[in-house]
Amino acid sequence: MPVYKKPESIIQTAGYCGGCGHGIIQRLIAESIEELGLQDQVIACVDIACAFWSQDALNFEFIAGPHGRCASVATGIKKVRPDTTVYVHAGDGCSYVIGLDETAYAAIRDVPITMIVVNNGIFGMTGGQMNLATTLIGDKTLSSKTGRKKETMGHPVDMLKAFSAFDVEFLARGAIYDPKHIDQTKKYIKKGFENQRDKKGFSLIEVLSPCPTNWKLTPVQANEKIRNENEKVFPLGVYVDRGGESNG
Repeated sequence: MPVYKKPESIIQTAGYCGGCGHGIIQRLIAESIEELGLQDQVIACVDIACAFWSQDALNFEFIAGPHGRCASVATGIKKVRPDTTVYVHAGDGCSYVIGLDETAYAAIRDVPITMIVVNNGIFGMTGGQMNLATTLIGDKTLSSKTGRKKETMGHPVDMLKAFSAFDVEFLARGAIYDPKHIDQTKKYIKKGFENQRDKKGFSLIEVLSPCPTNWKLTPVQANEKIRNENEKVFPLGVYVDRGGESNG
């Protein structure tokens, strides 16, 4: 029987809201890095947003880039320190909206970094505005008070399908609403770090994650929303794997 314990890399609690998925994702990152023995060569890049808290919680080297520029900062680190394991922990607003160019060009260049993108369908840290890439039709936010309308605000975009057109190493999407999916998501995250360890190319793992505070739901309701609504728009699974199969 497996024995679960706190990863040694987690040195204190972080300031995430109750029910937020960032904390679970942060732990999966720490577990994966420790299991691969990479903790002494990690440089993490976080956004000036919710993931920023992880630099207080994890005993890794961190750089906080300007909002939306994580992929560019991580690219720069990897170029000058190719011997390190460089990862991004950032939200969908950072990675797919304000930082869409940076993420897309890191993928186009197949930069050997590992990106973990938290898809909670909203700009969380700045108060809960609509995210053009991931807010669902009908979802209410500070900037879509009556619900997102396709006629004026367009449709959300499955970025993994879009990035599948690029020659990248690994694209996958997981969720964290129950233990089964947490375990699967960890496999994806660990695979992203294995690819970098093995000198392979760009890996992006997206995680469907709850934001109870800005969704104005309880944590249980937020996880049910992901299971019943978000997952239908953003299907789970592996989209690109050069060494295996894809379902995207």
